[in-house]
Amino acid sequence: MNLIEQPVCFCGNDLLLNNQRSIYWQAQNALIFSDLHSGKSAHFRKHGMAIPSYLHYSDLERLQFLIQHYQPKQIIIVGDLIHAASNKEVTDLKRITSTFSTIDFHLIKGNHDRISEKLIKDLGIASVTENLMIDTIQFVHEPSSHSNLPTISGHIHPGIQIPLLKNSRKKLPSFVVQPTQIILPAFSKLTGLDIKTTFDEATFYGFHEEGFITIVPNQL
Repeated sequence: MNLIEQPVCFCGNDLLLNNQRSIYWQAQNALIFSDLHSGKSAHFRKHGMAIPSYLHYSDLERLQFLIQHYQPKQIIIVGDLIHAASNKEVTDLKRITSTFSTIDFHLIKGNHDRISEKLIKDLGIASVTENLMIDTIQFVHEPSSHSNLPTISGHIHPGIQIPLLKNSRKKLPSFVVQPTQIILPAFSKLTGLDIKTTFDEATFYGFHEEGFITIVPNQL
C-alpha cells in the first residue's frame, strides 16, 4: 500500500493528511477518519444489489495498515462508522478492535450510526459521543459554518474534479481545509463524491494512489 502524506498546520496543530483517507495527529498520537460505512455492501446485497464484499475487506485492510504504520494510542472516528443495521460485515470490526486492544476507539455518532450504543460498544468502541473535544480541536460529524472552535468533521464525502485530455474529467476524493475547519473524505471507497458544495477560504487536497493535488479555488 502506497502511503503519501501531506503536512498541514491547522489552528496551530501539525497534522498529516494521507492518501489513505485519514489524518494522523502526532501530538495526540491519534489516527482520525470518518465515514467507514461498515456493512454497506452487505446491506445492499440484502436488498438485491450485487455489491462485491471485497470492497468491505479492502477498507478494513487499509485501516489495519494505517494502525500498524502509525501505532496510535487512540482512534477518532468522526461519524458513520456503521451504514445501517448490524450484519456480518459490521461484526468484522470486532476483529480490528480485538487485534489492537490497547488502542482507545472513539466514535462521534453520525446520522447513519443508528444501532444501539450497547451494540457499538460491544464492537470494541470505548466511547460513543455526539461530539468530542481534544486539546483545542472539536470533532463533530456534520460540518458547520457557525462554530467558533477549530473543528474536524466528515459527512459530505468531499471530492474534486480535475480536467484531463480530450474534454474528459476525473473525480478524486479530497480533504477540505479551511481556517477553522477540516472536512474529511469518506474512508470507505464505496461512497459517492460531493464535488458541488462550495466553501469559503478553502484549500482542497485531492489525492490518488500516487500523491496529492492541491487546489485553491479563488486562485484559479
